[in-house]
Amino acid sequence: MKDDALRTELEGANANRAVLYYLIFVEVRNALGEDRAIEIMKRAIYQRGSETSLPIKQFSPNRIRELGEYHVKHSAGGGKLFNPEIQRLDDSAFEVLNTTCPLKQAWIDYGLTDAEVALMCDIGSAIDYGKFEGAGFTFEVDTWKPGKRGCCTLKAYAATRSEDAH
Repeated sequence: MKDDALRTELEGANANRAVLYYLIFVEVRNALGEDRAIEIMKRAIYQRGSETSLPIKQFSPNRIRELGEYHVKHSAGGGKLFNPEIQRLDDSAFEVLNTTCPLKQAWIDYGLTDAEVALMCDIGSAIDYGKFEGAGFTFEVDTWKPGKRGCCTLKAYAATRSEDAH
């Protein structure tokens, strides 16, 4: 399969995942309310992220520079899906802005409002929390909000860092 065709299929698969996240969220919200729906979605998505953490556990707890290099090198679609832009990469922190996101784009294309897209980005970020925390890193995400360039910014730190280290 040609690279362009593979990328198109990857984008489609991620768009499908995004729409499924949204449709499942709506059903759970209708049944149990928004707060409970957010909690359930995040818990399930986090679990899946944790299940995918094995390849990066080799860098835990504090090989942050290597983690960042690995993450960018292995970004989906050879980096073409999320177009990661390194914001910081040193021995204590790895921060990368995803300048594009097929999930965010799918939610926009599906007709969600900016507020709904921001909420879905927050819910969807649970997969990254699961992956990085599951591998033993301290992790946070600045999710997309209206006016933010690109999409989410992923931030990983050594598990032993102090809270005032950044």
